[in-house]
Amino acid sequence: TPTLASPALSTRLVDQCGHTLSQQLELFNNIRPLFANKPLIVLANKCDVKKISELSEENQKIFVDLIAEGITVIETSSLTEEGVMQVKAEACDRLLAHRVDTKMKTKKVHDVLNRLHLAVPTKRDQKERPPFIPEGALLRRKAMETNAPKRKLERDLEVELGDDYTLDLQKYWDLINPEEKQDKIPEVWEGHNIADYIDPEIMKRLEDLEREEELREKAGEYDSEEESEDEEMQEIRKLASQIREKRKLKILASKEKDTQGPRMPRTAKKVDRATLEKEMVDLGLDMTDKDDSHYAQRSRSLVRKRKREVSAPPTSRTRSQSASRPPRDQSGVRDAKMLKKVKTMMKSSQKEMNRQGRKGESDRHVFDVKPKHLLAGKRKSGTTSHR
Repeated sequence: TPTLASPALSTRLVDQCGHTLSQQLELFNNIRPLFANKPLIVLANKCDVKKISELSEENQKIFVDLIAEGITVIETSSLTEEGVMQVKAEACDRLLAHRVDTKMKTKKVHDVLNRLHLAVPTKRDQKERPPFIPEGALLRRKAMETNAPKRKLERDLEVELGDDYTLDLQKYWDLINPEEKQDKIPEVWEGHNIADYIDPEIMKRLEDLEREEELREKAGEYDSEEESEDEEMQEIRKLASQIREKRKLKILASKEKDTQGPRMPRTAKKVDRATLEKEMVDLGLDMTDKDDSHYAQRSRSLVRKRKREVSAPPTSRTRSQSASRPPRDQSGVRDAKMLKKVKTMMKSSQKEMNRQGRKGESDRHVFDVKPKHLLAGKRKSGTTSHR
């Protein structure tokens, strides 16, 4: 719409809208008086389909007459964005010029002009000093002036190709050798494809290694040493297998007894030595030298330790305990200073519980049944029956 915010009228160069150029021109002439004394630009859209120069002479005469009347005509394309930046720049310039002209026609402009003074410095020498424009500003200006086609995104390619579209992300890979983008094994590391650096004779070396392993197996290098064992070691291995089988059977039997309760109750009785010896004999173990066995020596040491603990007279404040284990209140404490601090913290944490323990019947606490935040301050209009 031809307003100050967007001073442009759009026409279509092709008859895709259902109206010919002559009908569009007639509509433009009918609404043209509404935009008198306002900047106006005519946009010839669809230039990607057909240019003005490709129209018939009759249609070209329409635009020639508009240009002769002083109206700017710009060819644009909303698909390729050709001419869009030119329209934006032209519209901004037209609006700025129109605003300046409107201000100049008012009475206040004379008061403003009297306050302004344009100082023109005199040249001190013949050296040329052109204005400095940053490179970034030049690049942006160049990008605005050129009507480069918009880069196609993957979404645009998908819409354009339809069912023939396939997503190929390897084409965006930044490799030193662009030919490596479509490799069958895209193992890329630091810009290079690892598959290109595999030894070509690796399969031959693998076959040689497998042949060598076969020769070693035939030579008996990997054979076990069971055949070279003596009769005593074979008997030990047989006995060990019987013990494993017996253990598995006992585990299965214990599971069948009670599937809901714990496998080993907390009040489990100590296994008697005679019972243990009988089970070991059933398994096939010779118990002739049982007094010199490891478990017998260990049991005697435990008995001596218990006797030693019982014989030690306990003090008034401590109980009998192992010398290697520190008291419970000192375990995890670094030094005496830290122990003192821990006990102080313990006493302070017990103060509130001690006070509550000494509370009597007279130490009653009446809670606040009328909280101040509900009864004090201004109240809204209405009844107070709910209070």
